[in-house]
Amino acid sequence: TLNEYSARKKSLGEYHEIVEDRKKRKKRKYFYCFSCPCGVWCLLCLLIGLLFGILLAVLLLQFLPKSQTTITTTIGISTLLTNSSTTGSSTTTSSVTTTSFTTTQTTTTVTTTVTSTTETTTTTTTTTTTTNYVCGFSCLNQSWISSTNLLAEWKFDNTLIEDVSNTITSPAQSPTFVTGYVNEALLFNTTPSQSLRDPSMSLTSMSFTIDAWIYPTSFPNSKDHSIIGLCTKPSVGECLYLSIHEDGGNFYLYFGFFDDDCQGNTFVPLNEWMHVAFVYELSSSSQSIYMNGKLDCSRVSGGSLQVAPGVITIGSIPVLDTTYGPDYFQGIIDQVAIAERAKSSCEILEEATLSTYFTFNSGVSFNDSGPNSLSAIGSSVSFVSTGHSLEAISFSGSTSSYFQISGVTSLGITNRPFSISLWIRPRSLSGTIVHVSANSSGLGWCYPFLGFATNGSIVAQMYNSNVKSVIGPSVSVTSDWTHIVETWSSTNGLRLYVNNILVASTTAMATSYIASSVQNYVTLANSLSGTGICGAGLLGSMSPYNGDIDEFRIYSRELTAADVCTLYIS
Repeated sequence: TLNEYSARKKSLGEYHEIVEDRKKRKKRKYFYCFSCPCGVWCLLCLLIGLLFGILLAVLLLQFLPKSQTTITTTIGISTLLTNSSTTGSSTTTSSVTTTSFTTTQTTTTVTTTVTSTTETTTTTTTTTTTTNYVCGFSCLNQSWISSTNLLAEWKFDNTLIEDVSNTITSPAQSPTFVTGYVNEALLFNTTPSQSLRDPSMSLTSMSFTIDAWIYPTSFPNSKDHSIIGLCTKPSVGECLYLSIHEDGGNFYLYFGFFDDDCQGNTFVPLNEWMHVAFVYELSSSSQSIYMNGKLDCSRVSGGSLQVAPGVITIGSIPVLDTTYGPDYFQGIIDQVAIAERAKSSCEILEEATLSTYFTFNSGVSFNDSGPNSLSAIGSSVSFVSTGHSLEAISFSGSTSSYFQISGVTSLGITNRPFSISLWIRPRSLSGTIVHVSANSSGLGWCYPFLGFATNGSIVAQMYNSNVKSVIGPSVSVTSDWTHIVETWSSTNGLRLYVNNILVASTTAMATSYIASSVQNYVTLANSLSGTGICGAGLLGSMSPYNGDIDEFRIYSRELTAADVCTLYIS
């Protein structure tokens, strides 16, 4: 019936209301779980939510890019002089030389750990340290040009031609040609009164330098043995005479303007080559005498030379001979030069002691760049563009590969100090680097002065009744160049420098040097026929050297530590 239908509908509506009410209650229950901080359900839900959040954060960090930590190290370098210096450049003053070189590399590893994660970041920083080398005073950092303002020059190589004017000098009593300090020279004898006379020359009121190589064989005269003169009359300021003068039974170099003179302090030895230089500087009126590059006398004169233009004489000064008795020179004279300027002490030292210098650069590969212009030959050699300084000479290591310099007189003088300097880049650590001999074959008086020991170490040697040796470190077979310097003197004995460091020395039984007494041959990279015959010393083998050589020099003096440093940084 209608009433029954209405009652059932009402009952069904109430049922739906009850169901909807239960749903709302259930929603409110879950809502209260997250919003009410007091109930157990609420605390449990909060804890679960926190753990879920931490887990989600860890997962996200594994997929995000890692951050990097960069550490920059700055090394401050200050120059040791007032002038600024940059890597690879050099600054030179009158007293010191400074150059920067890269010498060490330091690698630093820094590890940074980030807490609450498993990430470790490692940063590696490489730092380059630059060192400034400061060398003491050295004449080797000076530049000199020996031909500047040259008035006259006599080389006496089998000719009496004066090279500047290209005229023949007139001889008196025909002096003879003999072996000289460089190639040939003139031998003067007092008995036939031998001398040379060159036409007119003027040295009036000017600076000048007169230098020569002399080899006196005796002192037969009571007072003077004239070397060079320009003297018109025996009067103050009008007579220039350069001689060996007797004083108290000893003989000294003498630089005279006639009663306005400078006398040396060193005894002049017999039968020994020596370089002599006489310098007059007009502005300061100073007279100076140098023997073998060392200052022997210096004084201020009473005035400049006022002698009238006249005849230059070599081996005698006729006015003195007539006035005071015989003055003829007894011995050998070579390489006479007159320059219209006062040469510096460094220039004179270089001319007196730089025996030979080969750069091996293109165009002058076989030319001696030193003052003596010695001759050289090469066999089975080549030239490379990657030298220490421009080009260098390269040796194959075969028995036919060598470079030979002839006429090296300085190494043939007993007890004369010497130094040998060169750069090497070996391809193998064995064999002879520098061989010295009396004959071109490598024989006669013959010894290897530089080479390698059996273990590849550098060996330096000299001769004193036996071969005396010092041994240095082994060098690397790389593209790097190594600087080698061997020196000898009666004071310091035998020394070996490698890359500007004194690595070995000895004075034991090495304070005297017995030489060949002749012009020597110096052979690079080979002992030639001397292999196995000449005294090898500590060399493991006298086999040919395989590698490159650059900037080869021989000095007739002991190079100082400042000299070695200057050559190393040049």
